[in-house]
Amino acid sequence: MKHLINIEDLSTEEINQIYTRAQDFEKGIRKANHLNAHIVNMFFENSTRTKMSFEMAINKLNANKYDFCSETSSLNKGEDLFDTINNLSAIGMNAVVLRHSDNNLIKELSSKKYFQDISFINAGSGTNAHPTQALLDYYTIKKHFLNLSDKTITIVGDIAHSRVAMSDITLFKKFNMKIRCLSSENLIGEKIEGVEYYTNLKEAFENSDIIMALRIQKERIQEHVDIESYIKNYQITKENLPYAAFLMHPGPINKDIEIKSDVLDMPNARTILNQAKNGVYVRMAILDMLLSSQGL
Repeated sequence: MKHLINIEDLSTEEINQIYTRAQDFEKGIRKANHLNAHIVNMFFENSTRTKMSFEMAINKLNANKYDFCSETSSLNKGEDLFDTINNLSAIGMNAVVLRHSDNNLIKELSSKKYFQDISFINAGSGTNAHPTQALLDYYTIKKHFLNLSDKTITIVGDIAHSRVAMSDITLFKKFNMKIRCLSSENLIGEKIEGVEYYTNLKEAFENSDIIMALRIQKERIQEHVDIESYIKNYQITKENLPYAAFLMHPGPINKDIEIKSDVLDMPNARTILNQAKNGVYVRMAILDMLLSSQGL
């Protein structure tokens, strides 16, 4: 691995290599001292879980972390992002963790030639990809279910604008999981082959092993969304959440919109905080693999 841009680029073997390495970090079996590695976090969109878990992962790997602030950078003097990153490469950065609203920017940047080799990690691109979130979701699920091919996951919420949903669906299909998407017609988006689509919550939740809730992404939605109608038809409650199903959410949660607050106190919902915890180990594994490939 030189970069991590999309889940599509990974084989099932590589995904399981990341899983095993993350598990070794969690158990304390694997140690890493990347003292000569220099990693810059470039977040052009707001983030808590992804940004902070990357920072924690970098620190646990004993690598050197740098936060890029676009507001005080030469981007405000007219420098384009490629030239900025090329200069960071010349300075000695080994990896860029990038979040941006543009769907294709990180792929374009990773294909260019730089002063010295530099790895790119996609920390969220537009509405189409969030590979590290999908990998930590896989890690979280696989810790509970060794065989995923007979499991059903129902993704409910704003699927049309969710990069998490896009990456999760791509990854879960690789392992032959049964995937259902549940939402109103205007939030379903373009339908993907091999995925079942529902507008009725009771039908979608039946025999589901995992329920994955998604946030209504108001910042990405142009059209009006009837929140009251969404709550009435798709809010997850104690009454409709399957008894044995794990509840997941990539965060941040809009309490009492996609999930009723009291549901978050149920044992089923502990998985949500475990996702955040597991994100550190998965991102450690990804960074470790990328930096090791550079000999660092």
